[in-house]
Amino acid sequence: MRAPAGEGKKRLLEALFDEFGENGPGPNLSMRQVAERIGVHHTLLTYHFGSRPGLLRAVLLEARRRDNLVIAATGDELGFVALCRAIWNFYSDPAHEDRTHAFFHLVGLAVYERDAFEELVVDIDDLAHLLEAAALRDGATATGARQQSLIATSCLRGLLLQRLLTPTAEIDTAADRFLTSLATFESESHAS
Repeated sequence: MRAPAGEGKKRLLEALFDEFGENGPGPNLSMRQVAERIGVHHTLLTYHFGSRPGLLRAVLLEARRRDNLVIAATGDELGFVALCRAIWNFYSDPAHEDRTHAFFHLVGLAVYERDAFEELVVDIDDLAHLLEAAALRDGATATGARQQSLIATSCLRGLLLQRLLTPTAEIDTAADRFLTSLATFESESHAS
């Protein structure tokens, strides 16, 4: 009896995480090399993921899903600013640098091939939704919460990208300043 269609892909993703960790295979490995490392024929990877970007997309989506579960588990207890800080601390951790590289690589591809990366484009909003819920809990209006989450998500991603391009302590200082400014803005808006 055959396993359901999605089970093979799910098992391959588990094998990829077992072999390569949360960051997935490095960008210097071909599909054949990845297949050899996990003990399958490369055509199986091509069948389930299509291409190297498709493989990276699937690994990144699964890693982000897992990350979001970790962040969401603490998110119900955190206010907007604390959740922003937790997100920054999580993704700026050097242990996640390869994943951050993969994220921006795939986002760049999605800019040119949006239809091919539609699942990634939709998934990108998960953190914004977590932040929006935190802003609502903190007393923001629905419109204000959406705008706060959009601004914070965009700024945090921009800071992460800048950190990849020019990894200096100045980026971490700028991130801290941004997060501190959120706390100041939040306290001023609640005082009004």
